[in-house]
Amino acid sequence: MNSLPEVPGLESARVLVVDDNRVNRHLLQALLERGGVTRIDMAEDGNDALARLDAFRPDLILLDLMMPNLDGFEMCRRLRAIPAWKDLPVLVQSSLNRAEDRAKAFAAGATDYVTKPINAVELLARVRIHLQNRALLHDLQRFHERTESELSLARKMQERLMPSPERLAEVEAAAGVGITAHFAPSSELGGDFWDLRHDAVAPGQGQGQGRTMLYMVDFSGHGVGAALNTFRLHAICQQMDVPSLTPGEFLSIVNRRLCALLPNGQFATMLAGVVEPAGNRFVYASAGSTRPMVWAPGDTEPLLGDSAGLPLGLLASAEYEERSLPLPPGGRLFLYSDGAIEIPVGSDVLDEPGLAALVAERMGETDGGRFLDGLLDRLRALGPIDDDLTALLLTRKG
Repeated sequence: MNSLPEVPGLESARVLVVDDNRVNRHLLQALLERGGVTRIDMAEDGNDALARLDAFRPDLILLDLMMPNLDGFEMCRRLRAIPAWKDLPVLVQSSLNRAEDRAKAFAAGATDYVTKPINAVELLARVRIHLQNRALLHDLQRFHERTESELSLARKMQERLMPSPERLAEVEAAAGVGITAHFAPSSELGGDFWDLRHDAVAPGQGQGQGRTMLYMVDFSGHGVGAALNTFRLHAICQQMDVPSLTPGEFLSIVNRRLCALLPNGQFATMLAGVVEPAGNRFVYASAGSTRPMVWAPGDTEPLLGDSAGLPLGLLASAEYEERSLPLPPGGRLFLYSDGAIEIPVGSDVLDEPGLAALVAERMGETDGGRFLDGLLDRLRALGPIDDDLTALLLTRKG
C-alpha cells in the first residue's frame, strides 16, 4: 500500500461501498482506510445505496453487481437517470468476468470495472485515479461557474454603457427623435457599441431644434478583448467636447486616440452622425461602417448612404469625409452592424442590398420595436448569425 503515491485531499473524499455481503463490505472498508480514504458509507443493495445518496454525497461508488432486491445493473441505470449523479464515478467490482457482463455494466452506466478476487493494489490505484479526476472536475466546474459569473457581470457593465430607456425617453422628449435599439453579442461579450449625445435646446428654440449626435462602432474580434475596446471607446468619448465637433472631426479624434491604444492588428469600423432638424437631414461620417439607410413616409424602399472611409486604429492621420441623407419629419434612419449582412445565403452572404430588401418589407410598420423584432426574425430565419449584431432605428417625430 505504501508504494502508492499520495493524493492530495484523499482524506476528504467520500466513498459509498455497495455489496450485499457483509464480510466483503468490511474488507473493502479496511482496504480503503489503509489507502487513506476515511469517509466511507456502506449499503446492502441498490435500493439502500440510492436512499443514501443525498445524505452522504459520495465522490465514488464501489458497486457489486449481483445483489438481491436491486442489483448493480439496475441501480446504475437509475443513478444515471438522476441529473445530479450522472457524472459520479462508479467502480464495479464483480466476480462476473465475461466480456458480455462488462459490456452490460458499461451500458448501464459503470465508469470502471475490476474482477474478483480483488487485487488490493489495483483497486486502490483505480479508486485514487477516479477520486483525483472527480476532484479535478469539481475544480473545473468551480472555475467555470466563477468565469460565468464574471462574464455575466462584465456583460451587464457593457450593456450599461449604452443608453438606458430612461435616457432615450429624455432625448425623444427634448429632440423629437425616437430610438429603438437591439444589441446581441455573438458570445458572452462583444465588440459592438453605440451611444448618443444631445445638445440642450437653446432659449427660444422649439422641440427638436437641438443637435443629436449618435455613433455606432464595431470592433474587430469577439469576446473579452473586443469588449475591453468598447470600454476604451466609451472613456474616450466621455472626455471629448462632442457638441463642438462635426461628425468628421469626431471620427478623426477618436481614430488618433485609438491608434495609440489598440494592439497591432486590431481596428474598428464606426459611423458618427448628427440629426439636423433645421436642414431635415442626417449628416454623417463613416470609418468603414455599414451603409446607413433612410426613408420617408410613403417611400417604398430605403435609400442607402455611402460607407467609404478607413477603419479606426489603422492610420493616425486619417481624415473622414462628411455626407448627408434626407431625414424629414416622420423619416427614419436605420443603422446596423455587419452581423446583419454577413449571414450566409446560398454560396454568398446577405449583403446590404439584400438587407435593404428585407427592410422594405417592413417599412410600413410604425412601431419601432415591432419593426426590429420582425426584421430580426427574418434574419434569423435566413441562417446562423455568427457575429455581434446591433441594430438601431431612429424616427423623427412629425
